[in-house]
Amino acid sequence: MTELWERNAWELADDVRAGRQAAADLVEVCLERIAARNPELNAVCHLDADGARAHAASIDRIVAGGGDPGPFAGIPIGVKELAQVKGFPDTHASLVYRDEIARDDCPEVARLRASGAVIVGLTTAPEFGIPSYTASRLHGVTRNPWNPERTPGGSSGGSAAAVSAGLLPACTGSDGGGSIRIPSSYSGLPGMKSTFGRIPSGGEDDPFDTGLTSVSGPIVRSVRDAARYVDVTGGPSLTDPTSLPKAAPYELLAADADRARDALRGRKVAFTTTLGYADTDRAVAAVVREAAEALVDAAGLELVDVDMTFPRPGRAWGVLSAPNLAAWRLDRCTEQIEELDFLARSSVEGMPHLRARHLGAAVRRRHELLVASGRVFEEVDLLLTPTTPTTAYVAEGTLQGEVNGHDVDLMYLSAPFTAPFNMTGQPGMSIPAGLVDGMPCGLQVVARRLEDELCFAAGSVLEAVRPWPKLAPDS
Repeated sequence: MTELWERNAWELADDVRAGRQAAADLVEVCLERIAARNPELNAVCHLDADGARAHAASIDRIVAGGGDPGPFAGIPIGVKELAQVKGFPDTHASLVYRDEIARDDCPEVARLRASGAVIVGLTTAPEFGIPSYTASRLHGVTRNPWNPERTPGGSSGGSAAAVSAGLLPACTGSDGGGSIRIPSSYSGLPGMKSTFGRIPSGGEDDPFDTGLTSVSGPIVRSVRDAARYVDVTGGPSLTDPTSLPKAAPYELLAADADRARDALRGRKVAFTTTLGYADTDRAVAAVVREAAEALVDAAGLELVDVDMTFPRPGRAWGVLSAPNLAAWRLDRCTEQIEELDFLARSSVEGMPHLRARHLGAAVRRRHELLVASGRVFEEVDLLLTPTTPTTAYVAEGTLQGEVNGHDVDLMYLSAPFTAPFNMTGQPGMSIPAGLVDGMPCGLQVVARRLEDELCFAAGSVLEAVRPWPKLAPDS
């Protein structure tokens, strides 16, 4: 018999809405799971058990009275600690902000609440979401439930660990260079980064991203969960000038593999393990290629050869994110610089040396990436890549690693396939592809801007023909 904590969020929510399942029971199960597993994983850094119980009870009263609480009725959700939940700590995973309290919900959290979700607590992240692992001086090291010696990735690592270990059925994430897709790949989960602007930011404590790279989104176990999440949280916001109109529901494709196949059949697709500059571990490349071939066959896609001449995103990606740090964090972090970890401190110390020529070079590199991607997507509808070049590395984090015997820095160890599409604003989904030495790796599916539905369709088809474990072993 499947336990409650093993089930998909959409299934649980539909049962709560129909009166077949009490939201209060879901919360208690999740609180028990957190108590049992979180000491080892360090995935949840703030817990509001009383508030969650009270909200769940109110959901049950609405259902008992004949009302509909919404698409995420009663679903216990963890919020990545870089986002804002009214009355919760607003630390940005930094000692500098350890005493701050959020004054309001960010738009994403407000929309999740309105859909019936029950906010249980906060999940861990690295300081300011900078690296692709999850460890901070404030909350320590977060560990991967597939192997506690490895990282669940970053910066949405706490969310990924919580969902993969069955602590919570869904969590929030954010992705400025791969921070949803990388943890999803490392933790055996589907991870969707929508078109930039699809899910708005811009709340009172949540300024919109001036770098135009970061996107909020779901950490979940199924493609249908991810689609429902984006359906609920997407749409325009008066405080985010980059926000997009609400799209047609993605869940229709995610819930029906046959409909998804029809949406994909005959479309052109390309596959690469380099993008013209990166390297992928040979074993990971083999697993990802097998998954890509299965998707092409099952969906009736046409695989074509395309010249991949993407420029390296490199330093430009970091420079484009610098204005946000400078606008909201620089003064206070400079005053308390001894409390920052190495990467955050390096970023703050480097700010005074940032010149117009550096910004200009970053803008030009972004343009080059847009042109290169445009050329590829003139020829194809989808681009398939590994999500990450390797499986998860050490839990404590690293600034460099090795791919096929060659030393690479952290950017090219984890984000060479994800960061470019933050800079172009395109949607990308990491879909579980299989295991290498017992650890998960992902296949990334990238589409043109505004064509997010093709990513959901691909995920739906692959989930149907190659279903993945919903939870880490021994969870």
